[in-house]
Amino acid sequence: MNPAITAAIIAATRDKDTEEYILAKLRSAKAQAASSAIALEVNDKQQKLLEQALGKGIVVKTMDGRFYLNQRALSERKEGQGYMALLILVVVASAIATMVALTVRSGG
Repeated sequence: MNPAITAAIIAATRDKDTEEYILAKLRSAKAQAASSAIALEVNDKQQKLLEQALGKGIVVKTMDGRFYLNQRALSERKEGQGYMALLILVVVASAIATMVALTVRSGG
């Protein structure tokens, strides 16, 4: 496998783990509305991912700097991930079918 692709997959996995860590902290604190928002202490990498979650609307920042989960955005995100997984499966199946067809056609 291409080392650049491997590195990208590892980085994406670490980012996903860090994002899940942030979301898990908010879930465990039951921070699901402005009234239950909590302060978060994060490192530089977590800060970057927290800012991305804020940009996506998954996490909301209160006026006093606390954070909570936007349940609606989170559920919409999960729906989108289901569609993405289906799309990936279709693309992979198509690639496999193409390889089989080419192999059969070439007589090998």
